[in-house]
Amino acid sequence: MSDFTEKNRQVFEKMSKTYRTQFEKGVKLIYRVVQENRLWATDSWNDTEAGQGKEIKVLEYACGPGIVSTALAPFVTKIVGLDVAEGMIDEYNTNAREAGFANKMVGRKGDLLAESVSEEFSGPEYSDFDVAFVSMALHHFEKPDLAMKRLGERLKKGGVCLIIDILPHGKHDHNAHEMHNHFNEATDTIKTHGFTLEDMRKLYEGAGLGMKFDFRVIDEPFIFEKDEKSFSKTLFIARGQRQ
Repeated sequence: MSDFTEKNRQVFEKMSKTYRTQFEKGVKLIYRVVQENRLWATDSWNDTEAGQGKEIKVLEYACGPGIVSTALAPFVTKIVGLDVAEGMIDEYNTNAREAGFANKMVGRKGDLLAESVSEEFSGPEYSDFDVAFVSMALHHFEKPDLAMKRLGERLKKGGVCLIIDILPHGKHDHNAHEMHNHFNEATDTIKTHGFTLEDMRKLYEGAGLGMKFDFRVIDEPFIFEKDEKSFSKTLFIARGQRQ
């Protein structure tokens, strides 16, 4: 684990117990965005003609408490959630049980971006995914290009990679300096301050995931609060397929 990843691990370990309440409005938005865009992302789900009767496997990387996983669980066979923060994995597995999805949602601690990935993640259960999803984490990765390549390697041919993240300067952004003061520890773990459409196109193409690339800006702002102050960012969702 690199020093930068370790810094992220420490910060999000501390946030694990309060993440869902601290970002309650944002969590609800992510959940809706995932469900509303799943058919745009791919037609292979357990409730569609293309996916009916098939095993549909999803990887949620940097999964946190599992917002994406719980949104997709009704439509898949199995979801693996991976995160470097053990506290987040505890929350993920607790939320899976409470939502009634413990039979198909499994969270494990793991770092797929390490120079040498642990052999425990080399088995068949960690490959040939239909969907790989990263939500609100790509801007925290030290090397987003490496992250995209590693995710692509875990997909089956034609598998879909989905990213939800922030625009560099969205219409909802405001008070960036004040936001840094309130979230200084977390903002110090940010490597990239947002991605444009062209940034994402290059990342997808560089990772061999450029097939049927698409990009949507989310109209509703991502809102988070701290110390009785409210901040907002503009999100996007991007998709591409392994060639």
